Amino acid sequence: MKQIDGKEIYRLPAHAYIQRVLYFAVTTLIVIGGTMIAIGEFVASPLDALYALPITLLIIALGVNTGYHMYFSHHSFDAVPAFKYLLAYLGSITCQDSIAQWVSNHKRHHRHTDSVDLDPHTPRQFGDNKWVMLTLGLAWSTFGWKFSRTSTSKAYYSKELLRDPVIDWFDKNYVVVSYSGFVIPFVIGYVAGGMELAIKWFAYFGAFRVFSGYFFTEFVVNGLCHSIGTSKFKTKGQPMNLGRISWLTLGTTLHHNHHAFPRALSPAIDGEWDPMNIVYVLLEKMGAISNCRAPSSEDVELKKLEVSESDNMEHPRLLHE
Repeated sequence: MKQIDGKEIYRLPAHAYIQRVLYFAVTTLIVIGGTMIAIGEFVASPLDALYALPITLLIIALGVNTGYHMYFSHHSFDAVPAFKYLLAYLGSITCQDSIAQWVSNHKRHHRHTDSVDLDPHTPRQFGDNKWVMLTLGLAWSTFGWKFSRTSTSKAYYSKELLRDPVIDWFDKNYVVVSYSGFVIPFVIGYVAGGMELAIKWFAYFGAFRVFSGYFFTEFVVNGLCHSIGTSKFKTKGQPMNLGRISWLTLGTTLHHNHHAFPRALSPAIDGEWDPMNIVYVLLEKMGAISNCRAPSSEDVELKKLEVSESDNMEHPRLLHE
């Protein structure tokens, strides 16, 4: 395995790169085809959205943000084993990457935020011009980087994570586990109501769910939140808040806040609203999670003080763009 920098970034061998490209290409075809079916079903039966959308969004939020992101990457809370492995499964079926690879990419993103060729999915890969970022940059941060031959070393970033044999199993069997997220809704639908319901639930809870996860995680957070928005803390790179839509994205577009306080379970740390806090309170009461990290109000105010007048003159994006 030839390392580019000797430790954290390397060039995938040809066979591994071909496997990666095939996986994401096939997944893209499944997701696009199934999402088209889902759209048709929603048009024909608009009331389906009343149950399909909340379930879809909750699975995405728990799998990607709560699980892959805040638990496995940032250790923002403690979880009982059963819930820990549920989060690993829900994250895997988003088809965004194996658990250790996702975590490794994310840690590399925080270490090299918005540095060209080092941050794996910055929309600033082709420059800081806003129109370039909002076209080529968004395309790169949404799906282009998935087809890059440059990869992040799991041994460098996720060695501790892979010492858990169950997590290691999820990581090694990622393709099968991730595709079960298409198969299980189909099977449940078939048992519950025959082929028509099977296709509908595959479309809703399989393909459309994965499409929505990519839209929010890759396009909105990785892309838009590093291109436009507002900010108030001193952080590495150019992460932004899109506060007006944070309720729709279940808090994830308070992305600048997250980079300022990466271990905080909820990024709503300065008077904002995060709907997932309701879920976290319920999970705590159920005993599934505990020791949820959050900065004190004093920590938040001190972080704001780091943005001095000279910083603002030198880095105008700290106020707003």
